[in-house]
Amino acid sequence: MRILFSTSSLVPYRVNWLDELGKYADVDVYYLKENDNERNAEWCSMRPENCKYTLLKSKKLPKLGEVSRGFVKVLKKHAHEYDVILLDGYGYVSQMINLRYLNKKKIPYFVNIDGIVPSDKKKGLTEKLKRKIISKVPYFLCGSKKTNEILLEYGSKEERIFNHPFTSLYEKEIMTHIASDEDKGALRKKLGITEKKVIISVGRFSYMNGYGKGYDVLLKTAQKLDKDIGWYIVGGQPNEEFAKLTKESGLTNFHYIDFKKKDELLEYYRASDLFVLMTVSDVWGLVVNEAMACGLPVITTDKCMAGLDLVEEGANGHIVSVGDDTALKEKVESLFADESKLKEAGKESLRIIKEYTIENLAKTHIDIFKKVMKDEGKADC
Repeated sequence: MRILFSTSSLVPYRVNWLDELGKYADVDVYYLKENDNERNAEWCSMRPENCKYTLLKSKKLPKLGEVSRGFVKVLKKHAHEYDVILLDGYGYVSQMINLRYLNKKKIPYFVNIDGIVPSDKKKGLTEKLKRKIISKVPYFLCGSKKTNEILLEYGSKEERIFNHPFTSLYEKEIMTHIASDEDKGALRKKLGITEKKVIISVGRFSYMNGYGKGYDVLLKTAQKLDKDIGWYIVGGQPNEEFAKLTKESGLTNFHYIDFKKKDELLEYYRASDLFVLMTVSDVWGLVVNEAMACGLPVITTDKCMAGLDLVEEGANGHIVSVGDDTALKEKVESLFADESKLKEAGKESLRIIKEYTIENLAKTHIDIFKKVMKDEGKADC
């Protein structure tokens, strides 16, 4: 099987998935940007070993970002040589150019999306454009099952939507059991954590200057709870505004931790008792997968698609409304009031997340491709 793939940038979780996909098929990758200005440069430096990859020539245009017709040139010459054409996302200009060409030439293709955050806005130019694009896509590969309903609203067909277990984790990275008290104690000593209970939140501080990941909500909540609860925000140092807010709050148990590599971050997860992500909007939220894989209960918002798919209310965590620090306080108190309940919720997270592996993600894609090829009367490659 030969697969042609177009994406904006090669972030690690895409690279790992492409490497695994390359074990099943010949994969040619074309990407638009070497780096993502909003992400750690080292984090974006990985490249797939089991695929061929090519950086497209592009121009940076005001308000439009990097724009290229390079992938269209590839399609014109070589589209017929591939069994599967896969586009990663649809919301940036270059990909829209690719979509338009494929639709015009009536070439079958897949669009891979992590998810779509529900919106109250049903009108406007953006919504009309989404509907126009989504209704014409032959096949969707979607990480979020909750997103299926939104795709249907925008004009897609149920039989054209396929779900996959979106993840950044290999099977070996999912723990088989929650951390023991002894293990947590040892990790906390190593990391310099002194509080009795630990809450961790992970995400780029650059996203809406801290407000995007709801760090302002965490600050408000921390002021209402016991000071023996340590709050550890992993994702960079705070800007001047948040540094001032933290100082004025008088909280000595609220800590900002710089970007950590995967193995380092794992230690922080395992040393914690609870994961909280008060995001205002996440089309998925892979940090939810990571926290659950370390046996943590999760509290997140109704705008986090990973939470909507993976958090079973009351079993392994809770879903609260964006910005609701009162609800967050109540859920934290409820979980911390019963140690056995907290541990059972962690075990439930491990049960739920066990199928969300890169190995399973790649295999699921191949199985979907084969099914569609068979339905279209193509030879099984």
